[in-house]
Amino acid sequence: MSTVEKKELHDLKISGSGSSGGGKFNSVRISGSGTIQGDIECRDLKISGSGKINGHITSEEFKCSGSSKIEGNIQARDISISGSTKIEGSVTAAKMSVSGSSGISENLTCKEFISSGSTNIEGKVHGGELRSHGALRVEKECEVEKFTSRGGVKINSLLSADKIDIKISHESFIKEIGGEIIEVKNEHTAKLIKQVVNFFMQRDDYLRSDLIEGDEIYLENTRAKLVRGKNIVIGENCEIDSVEYSGTIDIKDGSKVGKTIKN
Repeated sequence: MSTVEKKELHDLKISGSGSSGGGKFNSVRISGSGTIQGDIECRDLKISGSGKINGHITSEEFKCSGSSKIEGNIQARDISISGSTKIEGSVTAAKMSVSGSSGISENLTCKEFISSGSTNIEGKVHGGELRSHGALRVEKECEVEKFTSRGGVKINSLLSADKIDIKISHESFIKEIGGEIIEVKNEHTAKLIKQVVNFFMQRDDYLRSDLIEGDEIYLENTRAKLVRGKNIVIGENCEIDSVEYSGTIDIKDGSKVGKTIKN
């Protein structure tokens, strides 16, 4: 959108209950209960009430601090969600941050994704850096350069990243993990409280995986069928069926490994 176009476009504001057709705008504000029918292109779109967009969104900035439902794709430079947003299409962004609840029905492509809330992605994830401090669920492949998790994570396919850093504070599942440096550790913050809670709830916090494969691997609180790599450390509270290594291996007391194979 050029500077000339920006000057010619008008703002769209819905502060009560109303609706509008799609089109090209400068700024779009929904602070009441508003619906936009059709595709929309704008400089920025902000929802602080309840908004529904029946179409695709192309914007430099998309911000939701209320409740919104998007019946299409979002393409934006910066996306910020602190409320509740359901996106029925795919998302393409330079940066996306979630501190509320978000659901994406298709794929997410993002250079930097940060979530401290709850995020559910039904498609694939591609991008640069992904940091999750809440609950993250990805149905298909997750391929990023750097992956960091500090909450609960469930990935029903492959997680692939150069560097993977996972702190276990909730039960987690990743079907397959592949990377250069993989580190899975127990979250020691409030460890005593966690142990008491887990005792009464009759559960343990583990990462479960079918396959973990990398160059440098360090694992705690992990249950895996196969771990394969160069230099491997099996730390506390691990149950591994089989380990294949080409460099070094260190198995700490208290962990269980079915068999080890030196390649």
